[in-house]
Amino acid sequence: MSITKRAWINYRDTRKLKLKDPIAIVGAPGLRSVGKLVIDALVEKSQPQLFAELFSYGFPSVYYGPSYLCAPSHVGAQLAKDNVVELPSVKLYILNNKKQAQAQSRDIVIISGYQAYDALNHYMVADKLTDLFVELHIKEVISLGAQVIEEGARCCATDVKLLEEMTKYGIEKTHVDRFIGFSGLVAAIGREKGIKGICLFANTAQNPAEPEYPDFNAAKGLLEKVGEIVGLKVDISDLEERMRREGELIEGSITRESEEIGEQEREGDREDLIGYA
Repeated sequence: MSITKRAWINYRDTRKLKLKDPIAIVGAPGLRSVGKLVIDALVEKSQPQLFAELFSYGFPSVYYGPSYLCAPSHVGAQLAKDNVVELPSVKLYILNNKKQAQAQSRDIVIISGYQAYDALNHYMVADKLTDLFVELHIKEVISLGAQVIEEGARCCATDVKLLEEMTKYGIEKTHVDRFIGFSGLVAAIGREKGIKGICLFANTAQNPAEPEYPDFNAAKGLLEKVGEIVGLKVDISDLEERMRREGELIEGSITRESEEIGEQEREGDREDLIGYA
């Protein structure tokens, strides 16, 4: 009896890749979308080559709740540019050291992750991805996320030496006891295959109404740390501009809410005065 294929990789370029001391950077939708924002900025600004996509039967097209918490979901297609249908996927990009001004000593593999809808599929996808890391001779991965407990940039790692190395960048070890979702699982499974892993957390604030509502400020800080570690300078002006616009929207919303409350109070005062001279 055949085994149902649940996770597979399609290559955009079938030539055998020979990478120079590659390091992977992994981010996915998650708490306040911080990891996803960092990866999106790296892809947009660095223009890396999309060389492969990882698909899974466990990738829904719609989540009804936080994707990183295995929320209820529906399967289906996504609409890409020009209304072309496509399956949800993990996208793998290569930023070749010969095509960039910085990080000349190594190639950078950028992973735009996607959350599966349950634990089994999470494991299948992370296992498939880390097998590819082994094939590409990737020996180190940086996984991105966020947390709401500790101030500043924090980290955990697959060994103590990596934790000590992160202190050079002003990143202290975290006391949070878990890293939920795709990015954390990739680092942990990679460890079992001899891949060193650093998990970086930006500090953010919870948004109970919309847990994945973007935190551009946290993403900006995390992107700067990633750039320091891999020796890559990334333009963060877009994140700063989006952060500014978000601040204006929030301020405007607070102002409107205050004005509405004030008007309601004034209306109440007028009603109280009816019948009195």
